Amino acid sequence: MENKCLVSIIVPVHNTADYLHKCIESLRSQTLQQVEIILVDNLSVDGSSEICDEYAKTDKRIKVLHLSIAGLSIARNAGMRIASAPYIGFVDSDDYVEPAMFEKMLDAMVQSDAEIAYCNFLLEYEFKPNESPYRNSGDIVIRDPKNVLQDMMMEKVSCSACTKLYKSDFLTSLQFPEGKNYEDRLVMYEWVALCNKVVWVDSPFYHYVERQTSICHTMSPMNLYHYFLAEYGRMRFMEKYSLFEEEDLFKIRTRLIGTCLTIFKEILLKVNLREFKEPVKDMRQKMKEIAALPEDTYELKYRRRVRKIAYHWHLYYLTHFLFKKGGDS
Repeated sequence: MENKCLVSIIVPVHNTADYLHKCIESLRSQTLQQVEIILVDNLSVDGSSEICDEYAKTDKRIKVLHLSIAGLSIARNAGMRIASAPYIGFVDSDDYVEPAMFEKMLDAMVQSDAEIAYCNFLLEYEFKPNESPYRNSGDIVIRDPKNVLQDMMMEKVSCSACTKLYKSDFLTSLQFPEGKNYEDRLVMYEWVALCNKVVWVDSPFYHYVERQTSICHTMSPMNLYHYFLAEYGRMRFMEKYSLFEEEDLFKIRTRLIGTCLTIFKEILLKVNLREFKEPVKDMRQKMKEIAALPEDTYELKYRRRVRKIAYHWHLYYLTHFLFKKGGDS
């Protein structure tokens, strides 16, 4: 029983050779020894694949998958399919974790019988000082999933899959949406909504390393479009569940719509409209759906912009982008 694997840790790997040793060593050094480390390499060309194979030779707890297609969600889903432990965690290959992370998270889950546990994180930047947005008391708090959802919508709790531990049987019928970036933001609140109980470990166990070349910092038009879809999906999810008082609902809806408008503008500044026709068409359709919301449900300054895009598209594009590219909208 002592050697039974308790936690499967899934690590998608794609061209992170400069960070991979630190990540893997942090997992091998866990105070909880009964883990399996699943390294899912997807088309790395910088030596990451070879690093994974070398570690598998020296530590029998390490399994390596080599995929023939790239994608964070694809890698996570592939890892989930071969995970053998009753609990599953995710770590990105350019990040690292504290030695006690999975032992403390597992203890909290066993004691609370929660479907999901989450911890705090420390932001580590390559280009500015580190920061932690939490008080980090070390407390273990059993929480109502509805309250966790509220905090996620208010950005008080991270939507990242990586700061969490999950019951494997809870994830049996779930997976990450493939072919999209920002997949955490698309699904995490839906997963929390399925929980009966969530437990919070108020400690900064996860070190999130912000690289200039990460998805969050390589904002191509398609990345921006996926971000738009994630934020729009969050707004629609919020409309579906009665999670907030009307005053808070107004604030959150306004923030999400404002983000969608900003992303839409950034995309138009970057693309040739003919080459990005279908995503722009889809975003305009979603703006029409937003425009159909009652007028008193979000701020006036955004209502005007949404209506311009929804009902006066050609005039909006001509005046704000074709004639004065980059002007305020």
